[in-house]
Amino acid sequence: MDLSDRILKFNILSDNKIGQGLKMKKVSEILKKYKVAVIFAGFAVVFAGICIFCAVNLFSKPVIGFYGIDPTVQKSICSVIENWNKKAGQKFEFKTLDPSKTLESHFFLGKKPDLLFTVSGNSVKTAAEEASKKAAVSENSLQKMTSSIKMSAIRGENPGTVSALPLLTGNFEISINTSSFRTSGMNAIATWSDIERFLKIQKKKLDYPVIFAGKDSDLMLDFLGALTEAFDGVAEYKKAVEIIEHAKNKKWKVSEVAEQLCGSYNAPLYASAKQLSKWYNAGLLNRDVFNLSQKDVNAFLQARLATMVFMPLSQHRTVENRTIERFSTIYFPSEKAPGERSFTAEIIYAVPQKKNRLNTLLIEYLNSDSGQEDLSRATGLAPVFAQCRTPDRQADDVRYWVAATNAPLAGLSREVALSKKQKDELARELAAKIKFGQFE
Repeated sequence: MDLSDRILKFNILSDNKIGQGLKMKKVSEILKKYKVAVIFAGFAVVFAGICIFCAVNLFSKPVIGFYGIDPTVQKSICSVIENWNKKAGQKFEFKTLDPSKTLESHFFLGKKPDLLFTVSGNSVKTAAEEASKKAAVSENSLQKMTSSIKMSAIRGENPGTVSALPLLTGNFEISINTSSFRTSGMNAIATWSDIERFLKIQKKKLDYPVIFAGKDSDLMLDFLGALTEAFDGVAEYKKAVEIIEHAKNKKWKVSEVAEQLCGSYNAPLYASAKQLSKWYNAGLLNRDVFNLSQKDVNAFLQARLATMVFMPLSQHRTVENRTIERFSTIYFPSEKAPGERSFTAEIIYAVPQKKNRLNTLLIEYLNSDSGQEDLSRATGLAPVFAQCRTPDRQADDVRYWVAATNAPLAGLSREVALSKKQKDELARELAAKIKFGQFE
């Protein structure tokens, strides 16, 4: 190869390298432009998200939520808040969380309310755990409450704070027709033996003298829990809670749960189920008791077809006044001293989820003498303050009974986060054992 050929080949190679270099440069420039565009797009998305977040939080109304509260009681609480707000002038909206779903699922899937009203048991514990630490109120809010209610407050993570504040309480009660008692020849009804004796006397006049809303799974479970505390004490009640909790965390088999609860002498609900089975088979309990709703029970009482009824205070308040005034109320008797007892009495709590002006002002009002009196008057439930006025003797008696014992029990229906389907299944299975089971 001569010199001219070598020069030509060198020029060709040089041109190829230069061409490749130019192509690489163009690709690099394109990538840089693309990278810049991606970065700008990312910033735009982030900025848009921030704008949406700010718009939602700045312009949306605070939400006052309700979970697991009796609809009639909830309506009354809303009316109290609305009347308060005529002067307070706060903006908010009410929202009811579906009680057939667990509170955990609501918090997981949707936006939490700013302030939640809920009942004792698993739901209030969940709400307190989910709440902002900054939202907790001062423990000075408990000063006017009875000692047993103070024990029921859920303390905040920061010292000296309360994350779930008690506002109202009820009680599972026994209501007895006053006229029937006066003509029974009995001097008092103070023991379960007295109750059974009274029912046998009434059996001569009525087909089925005692009744309760056995179709309501919550009431059914709470009733059995209240009986268990009265018969065998708080320890057996807690054993029942442990069995239900353990079953819920494993594969749910309702027949096995019911068997563990009342299928043997050592089972925690055995004595309660045995007592109800005895009354059922003796014709003291209405034969259709496990298919009766609260409305059915109210109708039976109005028609004078029962002389004794087991029910919570919230149901008591739904009975027509002309009917319920024929009845006197007692608590579940027990051989145990008051200091050893804990009544089944649901508590309604306020649980602030966020710290804001609405929560501060509203809780300050509800936790005052006037707020407590307004709540008790509207709902018919007992106030948690020891000294404020009550609308009637019924509410005052409940306040006194709860105050005379330890922190109330939530009720078996509320202790564990069961779905409505699970509670319905368990109540039906226990009812079947009461009707058809063999007890020693």
